[in-house]
Amino acid sequence: MNRRHALGLLGAATLGGCAPALVTTPLGEDPFEGGIGGTGIVGLMTASGSVLINGLRVEVPSSTKVYAGGQLTGDGILRPGKALTIVARARLDRLEALRIDVDDPLTGILARKSSGLSINATPVRPEPGVSTSALIGKHVSASGLWQPDGSLRTSLLRLAPVAEDSIAGVVIGSSATGWRIGQTQLVRAGGLSLQSGQYATAVGRFNNDRFSVKSVRQGRFRTDGVALRQLSVEGYLEPVATAPGFRISGLGHSFDRRLELDPFRTFRTVFFGPYTGRFVARRAVLVPESVEQRRQLLAPEAGKTFARALNGAAARRIEDR
Repeated sequence: MNRRHALGLLGAATLGGCAPALVTTPLGEDPFEGGIGGTGIVGLMTASGSVLINGLRVEVPSSTKVYAGGQLTGDGILRPGKALTIVARARLDRLEALRIDVDDPLTGILARKSSGLSINATPVRPEPGVSTSALIGKHVSASGLWQPDGSLRTSLLRLAPVAEDSIAGVVIGSSATGWRIGQTQLVRAGGLSLQSGQYATAVGRFNNDRFSVKSVRQGRFRTDGVALRQLSVEGYLEPVATAPGFRISGLGHSFDRRLELDPFRTFRTVFFGPYTGRFVARRAVLVPESVEQRRQLLAPEAGKTFARALNGAAARRIEDR
């Protein structure tokens, strides 16, 4: 039995909604293993008290710039369940946000169909506790994590603060076959470019099962000149044809080609590691689907920057193939 087979067998077991840890080398306290430079964090905010996200406590000083849909706003928009993209820096034993971007994956009319709920023709699957009944037929913004089938596992639904529709995720397709994000078909206005496999935020109007794109913002991180040296990303893996065989659903984040990611293919996971132009993920923390269990698992103790789970039973070392 080689290492790959052993990893696959262990991945089939569960412990509190996650597989048990496979620790081939010791996992240190720091999930980034002492990396320097800017830190990029992508995931769902789990609690306030600074910003708790991906098992990290990120402080938000008055100098932090907060953007929603590309427009400067206040930190009142930051609430549990929101999908955030954070550029942070390490200061002593703390993480401090330099910039936070809120790009809701879906904004549009919440529609009820025989198959369930959708926004812009993309299925939304609310987590337990997310209220929907009063929002049917309303123009809403949905936060959550993209699934491999192009649906959105929805952690937060709110009335949209803007009139236009939008969708933010990985672009799939070509000029010949057509374009989509999630399960939403995109129709470009003249002069707009889309690139398959890249993250983009499309703004426009959804009508008659098509999304007419008026403007596009390319890329996930707006770093304001800060060089990213390490990443933390929450999501689900989806298969792709290029090595190492997976990307993060709806987010992209090209992994280093050498990584052995197959053991994590069926789990909701937070990945940590260096960024060199590719994501050299070195630690994977498996998190449960239960909102409350996830919140408890990823909560740092008072005054601590990292949750214990980041080097505990839910954490695994990611090996090279």
